[in-house]
Amino acid sequence: MIRSHWLICLCAVIVTASLVVASGCTPKKAPGRVLDSPEAAWSVFQQNYCVPTAEPGVLVKASLYYTRVKPTKRTNRTLVSMWGNFDGPMRLDISAGIGKLLSHIREDDGGLLVFYPTEKAAYAHVNPVLGATRLGMPFPFSLTELARVAVGDFSGLTPKSFIEATRDGDSYNYTLHGSEVTTITLDNTGRPTLLKGKTTKTQDGARTWQLALDKYEDVVTAPLADRLTLSMDNGEKGVLRIKSRDLKISPWPTSALELALPEGITPHRLDNGYRAAKKEIPVVYEDAQ
Repeated sequence: MIRSHWLICLCAVIVTASLVVASGCTPKKAPGRVLDSPEAAWSVFQQNYCVPTAEPGVLVKASLYYTRVKPTKRTNRTLVSMWGNFDGPMRLDISAGIGKLLSHIREDDGGLLVFYPTEKAAYAHVNPVLGATRLGMPFPFSLTELARVAVGDFSGLTPKSFIEATRDGDSYNYTLHGSEVTTITLDNTGRPTLLKGKTTKTQDGARTWQLALDKYEDVVTAPLADRLTLSMDNGEKGVLRIKSRDLKISPWPTSALELALPEGITPHRLDNGYRAAKKEIPVVYEDAQ
């Protein structure tokens, strides 16, 4: 049960992004014109999708369709709420369609805290990515990084330059170096349509994933994708459809980002002595104890 809930949470946060530009959002300008070279498309991508937002916080509401393959094929529909500050704590709640809360997640500079109200159990890890691993599945990004992607900022995932580029019909494929994202595909207007990567930067044999972005609106004030699909190399898939997104002109107050555990609930530590100051521990090789 714990693993199932966490996999739902995982897919939700990885594919968080938005079609809707709600009040409080400062829309980017869409690339618009067709670009006839990979260099030109990359330049437009850097200008439009690698620029941090000026607003300090965000609120995203969405529905998630999650499919697992093993041990048996199963599809779940859940509701997602994600909110927080880009330079501070980030929260994520997952609920069933009937409104039943399945899990609460909080990330800050102290790590990851997850609470499952049905099981009345909480788990914590000093490293959010490794914490997700210990709960059942590699987690490519932190919630904070995912929040930036949600507002169209890929600067934390992609370097300033690419190693090589090739044309594929109306798209350009770029090989990257030095990040978890190994390749990225842009359409011929400079919009990202597919990211592929590994769960660590350096470890051979790491799990692979891909994030597809599609259903872009053909308007200049909404250059973000309507639908994002995360696929893992074991067949698991999450498809997120955004209901609303709101960039906040003021930071969320501390009280709105707390995750208070019920009396008597003590988080189970998953770190096993890990500390962030030590060398990178490959996500896929941190064995559960």
